[in-house]
Amino acid sequence: MSRTKFAIIGGDYRYKLLKDLFENEGYIASIYGNIYTESTDSLDSCILDSKAVICPIPITKNNDTINMSENFKITIDELLNSMTNHGVKILTAGVIPDSFIKKSEYMGISSTDLFSREDVAINNAIPTAEGAIMTAIQESDRVLFRSKILVIGYGRCGKILSNMLKGIGADVSITYRKKSDEAYISAYGCSPVDIRYFERHLSEYDFIFNTAPALILNKENLKRIRKDTVIIDIAQAPGGIDYSYARKLNLKALYCPGLPGRVAPYTAAEILKSAIIDIVLES
Repeated sequence: MSRTKFAIIGGDYRYKLLKDLFENEGYIASIYGNIYTESTDSLDSCILDSKAVICPIPITKNNDTINMSENFKITIDELLNSMTNHGVKILTAGVIPDSFIKKSEYMGISSTDLFSREDVAINNAIPTAEGAIMTAIQESDRVLFRSKILVIGYGRCGKILSNMLKGIGADVSITYRKKSDEAYISAYGCSPVDIRYFERHLSEYDFIFNTAPALILNKENLKRIRKDTVIIDIAQAPGGIDYSYARKLNLKALYCPGLPGRVAPYTAAEILKSAIIDIVLES
């Protein structure tokens, strides 16, 4: 594995750091279409002799081209054809559409969505939670200590975020659907709130963090929230808030996608590197 070559296509600053991390561990890494570092001359030269191709997060925004800066343009077909021509059978990326996976499988390429891996999801939840807390501090004139906070959702991010907020000294309430989650929330010293009735107390909170990938804060629920409440949404796109209505109400509702890559790019790159090496070893 030490002389294995990885081809990195596009990506943000964390992908530049990912290249550095690979090279620091003795791997060969080439990169094409990344504005934060010098790129190879072409897509083909980047992919040549590679064991795996690493694509952006998300891999595409239009199901036609790879998600890259406007200085570069590669279609999905161009990428897959180049991989086929050079005999590269492993591709990793984030938020890969089913249509892409089916097309790549048809061409003999195994595509792995990094965010479908439990290890990546859990590890990414840590910088996501820290970034959400950082954003809340920047956007409010209150301290989190002793503030009344609602965390919507008790998945990976909800668990880690609520634990951090509790450690800061906040008064944390968390929504739940399952009775087992209600028990865990109580055991960790937080207040469980049945998701079926959570709207009853929305006016009480100084901060609301949404982690649920569904329209939870709709028009009726937004009407119940105070104007001085800071709302942070870290759910997957399109988020869990009716943003157009929140603007009409003059609420401070902030959508914060991709926090790991923005607030902790080095840590995010380390998480990706570890997962990608495991994927190659498992193939």
